[in-house]
Amino acid sequence: MVARTMTGSGRKEQEPALKIEQVAILCGVSVSRVDNWIEKNGLKAVDVNGTRKVRQEDLVEFLLHYNMPIPKGILPVNARKLLLVYSAGRGRGAVYSFLKSLSDKMSSKFRNITDSVTYGKSAEYKILNFVPDLVLVDAVHSDDDALGVVRFVRSIGGMRSVVLVRRNMAVARRAELIRSGAHAVIERNTGWKDMLRCLERVLNSLGDSSK
Repeated sequence: MVARTMTGSGRKEQEPALKIEQVAILCGVSVSRVDNWIEKNGLKAVDVNGTRKVRQEDLVEFLLHYNMPIPKGILPVNARKLLLVYSAGRGRGAVYSFLKSLSDKMSSKFRNITDSVTYGKSAEYKILNFVPDLVLVDAVHSDDDALGVVRFVRSIGGMRSVVLVRRNMAVARRAELIRSGAHAVIERNTGWKDMLRCLERVLNSLGDSSK
């Protein structure tokens, strides 16, 4: 999984740390639950002038790890959430490398938070909880799984899907993905310039995410 909050210039944004009580209110849980997250579940806390606090970027990463919704109050202004759904046959190292490159390259246009999940029920669960602005669907290894995700995203509404396809995918199959709700289909091995132009166009069709 990759979870990154970026500035427009590609550097991590230094958000103010939150008090434990603030984390509890934002996440709709008790203070004791947040304490438990810190002591037993790996939520990072820092000492700020004698007060235990949680950095916003650490809270986002924690919530992503446990598939919990991310409160809008801790998202950077105009941040875009991107989710890559891929086949389990694709190596995690390759997925991490792709998402890191994508996040870095998109940071000049959008602040972004990225995450990934493999096909299956876990993908639907992640989509419902993460509520991404853009679902990037890797159809190189599995057309049918990709088609299912595209249809699921369309059924929810309020988000976009772009499908990455292999170069030799039939035109009819690509057309079926578009008819099923994909907002764009692009070959996975296309250059970064064309891919970023496509993703930017699709994300811009969402309008201002702060509204």
